[in-house]
Amino acid sequence: MDKPLKGKVVCITGAGRGLGAALARAFAAQGASLVLASRTPPELEALAAELGAACKVPVLAVPTDVRVKSEVDALIDAAVGEFGQLDVMVNNAGLAIYGPVESVTPDQLDLMIDTNLKGTIYGSQAAFRVMKPRRSGLIVNISSIAGKLHLPNESAYNASKWAVNGFTGTLRLEAEPHGVKVSCVCPGGIDTPFWKSMDFLPFPPSIDPERDFMKPEEVAGTVVQIALGSGGYVLPEVVMLPLITGRG
Repeated sequence: MDKPLKGKVVCITGAGRGLGAALARAFAAQGASLVLASRTPPELEALAAELGAACKVPVLAVPTDVRVKSEVDALIDAAVGEFGQLDVMVNNAGLAIYGPVESVTPDQLDLMIDTNLKGTIYGSQAAFRVMKPRRSGLIVNISSIAGKLHLPNESAYNASKWAVNGFTGTLRLEAEPHGVKVSCVCPGGIDTPFWKSMDFLPFPPSIDPERDFMKPEEVAGTVVQIALGSGGYVLPEVVMLPLITGRG
């Protein structure tokens, strides 16, 4: 029996690790053809080989820096050139640097705004450009609960994600008349290796990401469910929070 997303083409940015890799595995399990992008070619190639062998789906790996518009445009051109269409675009690439507001440097601010906000805008523009004439498609922007709350020691990250939410809401209104759906997913804490590399953590030491945060597979599963929805409705926003009391 055919898998639900067989014949659909899904592009995922930030696919080399963490949530991006979980998204790739989840969509591959549903039979989707994949276009995977990240700034880490070895991780990207390894994941592409894994999914091609395990799930028997076509996978195109395209090293891409989402901060550079020309590279994002080339990513979408490569997707259409390889598969002839683009059905789902998941703008997942993002990063965070935490600390008191006065500690945020210009370089750190540029890095978060360029990756989280501009990368999402560039990916959405490029995807909408090819989806609009077909009057079909789904754009999912991965934001964060930090785009809905004011959180100490996350000032610049908050700003970038609030901006992503604002952009995504307006994009949805502009895309809807053309048959293109747009959703924003705002997860809380996700258990990824990201936390182990941080010099400054924005939550109390009593919280253990491995124990208390959501698994990337849980968030990826929600994104896949959005893609599996019928054409008769759109989910403008999905908020996901870890049930910390249930994970002790």
